Amino acid sequence: MDRTSLEKIQREKLLVAIRRANKVPFLRQKLREAKLESITGPSDIAKLPFTFKKDIIECFPFGALAVPITKVARIHTSSGSTNKPITTFYTKNDLRVWSELMARGLAGIGAKKGDIFQNTTSQGLFTGGLGLISGAERLGLVVVPLGSANPDKQLETMRDFGVTVFHAIPSFGLRLAEALESKENAMRATLKIRLALCGAEPWTKEMRRKIEGTLEIDAFNNYGFAEAGGPGIGVECIFKNGLHVWEDHFIMEVVDPKTGEQLEAEEEGELVITPLDREAMPLLRYRTGDITRIIDGKCECGRTHRMMEWMRGRIDDMIKIRGVGLYPSNIERLIASHAESNGQFQIVLSGIDDMLVRLEVNNAAWRDPTAVANLKTTLAHEIKRQTLLRTDVEIVASGTLPRSDGKARHIVDLRRIS
Repeated sequence: MDRTSLEKIQREKLLVAIRRANKVPFLRQKLREAKLESITGPSDIAKLPFTFKKDIIECFPFGALAVPITKVARIHTSSGSTNKPITTFYTKNDLRVWSELMARGLAGIGAKKGDIFQNTTSQGLFTGGLGLISGAERLGLVVVPLGSANPDKQLETMRDFGVTVFHAIPSFGLRLAEALESKENAMRATLKIRLALCGAEPWTKEMRRKIEGTLEIDAFNNYGFAEAGGPGIGVECIFKNGLHVWEDHFIMEVVDPKTGEQLEAEEEGELVITPLDREAMPLLRYRTGDITRIIDGKCECGRTHRMMEWMRGRIDDMIKIRGVGLYPSNIERLIASHAESNGQFQIVLSGIDDMLVRLEVNNAAWRDPTAVANLKTTLAHEIKRQTLLRTDVEIVASGTLPRSDGKARHIVDLRRIS
């Protein structure tokens, strides 16, 4: 679809989205206070008020609804990893749109009819699993709805049913890679997996290379959040130039986190999303808290939907150490770039801003004291150069650090109780 046609769709849908927003009490109040002049389309979107996570939390459970509860077909929630879980609602049409977006994403990474798809995430209240399953079914994939299970069980099921495509949160992708490494080499030969769709937590391209190298697959980034209906807002294509945002369903902006002013393409700031089709729970200019940039330029795949860069982190993920702001992804990027590491790490803060980085190495490196010592020295130097922070580095054996059944937690802040 050419850009002119896309922008025409956005213009028409935005006016409908505003009318829906007027049915939600807190959004209606925001619109009144904004004293809007005429809105003719996306070029005027900066005139609209922002919506924040606290707005939705404060009207829990049903205050964000734009339709009677009798029109709601399903309720999901966020993972609740950073706050009280966000409740999100779907009409039958919302579910149809969601399945279409997930089907697009799977098609975009190269999945096709005849592929066998396995979901490794929760298929309950969490917004991820069922959306992926409905999208896979819509695309014509064979679905194995295993859901949450340990890495060994996931790999066994993949082997038994000839799974070719799977969905996982990135940290669980690492756990799958770790589990496969611990098995005999013959295990990989029994697997047919070739593609993975990953999302729901921040990760880096360096972590992707770890997952891809060990599992011998192509892994792709997928983006979404519960407030806008879950995963399916944007996804990488096979060229991996960035995440295509489905602009016939969403308007994407990047703004200055402090001032809220719109930024130009290639300028890094906070992602703002306006869903255009949400019936049950419309939003206007939702401040995601995710840090990224809009990529200027076209993609070889031919899609005209613009791309955004991988998330550098979340505003609330940043920690202050001796006056310096640090995103955990900066540390992850350095650690994952070393072949000796298996990608598992932990940042421990104690005392008065003392920082310790603990990381695991693979079994071969652990058996080589010289390699361990060299990695320790190298990483301490790289972290100092990258972040301007001095840190202690501790190298531990594979399996030492705690694993989470949900999103990975890399920060242990003991300063609060010191």
